[in-house]
Amino acid sequence: MTGKAESSAGEGKKDRKRKESLFCPFIGFEDDPTTALAYPARYNFCFRAKPIAPVSLIQQRNKCLTEHYADCPVFQNENPIPLPKGLRGERNSRISKLKWVPVVALAAVVIIGPAALFLSGLLPIRGFTPPLAGFKVATHTPTLQSEVVPLTEPTATPELTATLTPTMTATWIIPVKQTPRALETPFGTSPQLVIHKVVAGEGFILLAENFNTTADAIKAINYALPDSLWENTVLVIPINTDDVTGLPKFVVAEIRAEGMTIEIYAERMQLDAEMLKKYNDLPEGYSLKMGEMLIVPKTE
Repeated sequence: MTGKAESSAGEGKKDRKRKESLFCPFIGFEDDPTTALAYPARYNFCFRAKPIAPVSLIQQRNKCLTEHYADCPVFQNENPIPLPKGLRGERNSRISKLKWVPVVALAAVVIIGPAALFLSGLLPIRGFTPPLAGFKVATHTPTLQSEVVPLTEPTATPELTATLTPTMTATWIIPVKQTPRALETPFGTSPQLVIHKVVAGEGFILLAENFNTTADAIKAINYALPDSLWENTVLVIPINTDDVTGLPKFVVAEIRAEGMTIEIYAERMQLDAEMLKKYNDLPEGYSLKMGEMLIVPKTE
């Protein structure tokens, strides 16, 4: 009876902890389940699913990274189940590629090691004379010089008697003063904006619901948008507001060169540097990076 009571009490504490959390406790990095990004990203994986799987950006935004994570069908299931295809995101290939490094290193040791032994003559083979068997390497033996070191009285070192017990805690990485250097990363203020790539099934109405804005507000700040959105279209979306008064129409540009400052880029593209820094929330002399996204105001 005592065991069951303690087990029930423990489960009760876990349930209360999950209810008080603003994020799903089963979201984490593929190689570190205790750490996750607090905004939608391909690095966030679902550890409630079996096997673990990346979660789509829409599911992260609507469920996983909100207080409504308990509505997820995978979370509600008593036993781990595969993540439904509609909720699954794209797997980041960086970690998968790194897994091959130890295998390649081991193969190199197995192949190169015996070859080196054969060539040096350390592993003899009948009828085979290694080319490096008689090769000698000149060596130099340094002369040791004694040095008199003055003795000093030992200094007493206090002993640390306290024993520290590490405690595992989930780490949520909250972006602070983010710049638009990637998709789905909010930036700026009044209003806050985000650069978004349209996925299959998304339209103006669904985007407006997901980002708490309106279709008219999205159309108002994007230059030459079609009436229907195509997959992989990149556009600018206001977050948590439909008031875009005073904002110009934008186009999204990707940086194709490394090492330029925001001022040099504006000069080369014949743009207003001050407006570019203002709308992208970038400081003076900011150094642009390859592949970074910028929103460019259209003044026409």
